[in-house]
Amino acid sequence: MKKFQIHHILIPYDFSETATIAIEHAIFMAKLHKAKITLLHVISTQSFLSSLSGTFSKAKTEYEKNVEKELKQKLDKIAADIHQKDGNEVVVRIEKGKIYKEIVNVAEEINCDIIIMGTHGSGGHQPGITGSNTFRTVMLSPCPVISVQTHAKNVGFKNIVVPLDNTTVSRQKVRYAVEVAKHYNSVLHFLGIMSMKKPEAQRMFEVKARQAMYWAEDHDTQCTMKLVAGDDIAKETLKYETEIDADLTVIMTEQESSVGMFSGSNTQQVINSSKIPILSIRPDKEDPDKISVRY
Repeated sequence: MKKFQIHHILIPYDFSETATIAIEHAIFMAKLHKAKITLLHVISTQSFLSSLSGTFSKAKTEYEKNVEKELKQKLDKIAADIHQKDGNEVVVRIEKGKIYKEIVNVAEEINCDIIIMGTHGSGGHQPGITGSNTFRTVMLSPCPVISVQTHAKNVGFKNIVVPLDNTTVSRQKVRYAVEVAKHYNSVLHFLGIMSMKKPEAQRMFEVKARQAMYWAEDHDTQCTMKLVAGDDIAKETLKYETEIDADLTVIMTEQESSVGMFSGSNTQQVINSSKIPILSIRPDKEDPDKISVRY
């Protein structure tokens, strides 16, 4: 079982309020882990600038160069401020293309350990990192992604929600949650969501859910457990976040289609609707759940 370690953080940055909040979260994490930061701005090829007619190609090229120069100066200033304040190594990147594709490409190229990015929810309000770009990044990213909205201004995670469903990979998120909890001195709040109706199936699920909690406890992490019955995973998760005043939720993504799983719309709903940061992790089919604990 590979240990989750953070040596390199990627921050997609679009000069929005949420991107600035993402930077604050990333700086705090980088300080805890002594990690390097890459600050990335993607110039969208779908913007008005890129759709100018070929008739104006020369003017367009000059204008693009001036825009890139100005962007680089602004990003360099932000990077210098981060380094001066906290001593973190910060590298600046500017790329052109589809926002989510370039984020994923850079993440793969630099082999980063985590992406921390702001999102503007489901609709968005500018041609930056909208909810759909965040969702696509989450589903394609080679590494975990933390997405934050404007509500997530408090830096640090004290109460972390860990929703569990009845899938074979659901408990993979536990080791990630434990590593985060250790560095932030957090409490893990396990939420076992039972979509099955038969009492025997519910009892078996409870055993597996409590095994996950005990595994976390055996790795020096404070935990709680709540079991609920329901089919709407996103709704139950968002409700529990509010109930315990959580400041991070850890979910798995891109799972096979099945009732009560974080696939597709469930993932998107949580990312777009949650008022707290969401740590999204893609299942590793070659690294199955190997939790073994006292029970």
